Amino acid sequence: MALTEPEAKVLGALSMLDPLRALTCRQLCRATGLPDTSVHRALLRLSKTGLAMSSLRSPARWRSTDRGRVTMTRAVYREYVGAQP
Repeated sequence: MALTEPEAKVLGALSMLDPLRALTCRQLCRATGLPDTSVHRALLRLSKTGLAMSSLRSPARWRSTDRGRVTMTRAVYREYVGAQP
């Protein structure tokens, strides 16, 4: 499955975190420079494909799954890991 650019940016921001840390949608917007609609859409697809998961508390906090971190090690996505807007 190929990621869109917003998905790669969001997953890149999540994959560089310590596995126990998580970010809210607002924090992901700041980290990626994307509007909230793009971040929400990316998170929905990433969660459906098992690359990211959210907490049950409100506001939801998102983190990368092990599968998501492995995906971001692929050469095609490395530029998105730790990239700042």
